[in-house]
Amino acid sequence: MRTVAALCVIAVALGGCGGASSRDSAEEFKGEERSVAKTIEAVETAALEKDAAKVCQQLLSDSLLAALTKQGTKCTTGVNEGFDDADSKDLEVKDVTISGTTATARVVSGRAGSAKKTDVLKLERDGAAWKISSLGRSAAR
Repeated sequence: MRTVAALCVIAVALGGCGGASSRDSAEEFKGEERSVAKTIEAVETAALEKDAAKVCQQLLSDSLLAALTKQGTKCTTGVNEGFDDADSKDLEVKDVTISGTTATARVVSGRAGSAKKTDVLKLERDGAAWKISSLGRSAAR
């Protein structure tokens, strides 16, 4: 079983195979909350560009990468599979909560006219950057 808790970021957070909206939901936030939301938006951009290397090298935490390695999953392979499995690459950050060096982001994925899915992503601070540390759980809309 793949612990795609990471690949999840892609497959679950992304939801499908349509185009993404041009709206950047990170612009609705300020300060550190905006930085967290920009990390999620960067996943959306990487998915549209099919840039698995960017996700693995810049957007996932060391702990999440270590979990993938421990499972025998190569990050770029898993992320590419997540891109392929996604129903939509349209992500909208609805809420960000920061507590010290960790954050959670409530993210809605899906295209207009189709069922939308809400998930909670967990992030951790890595220097000046925020990186995704786990998918977390589905959230009620």
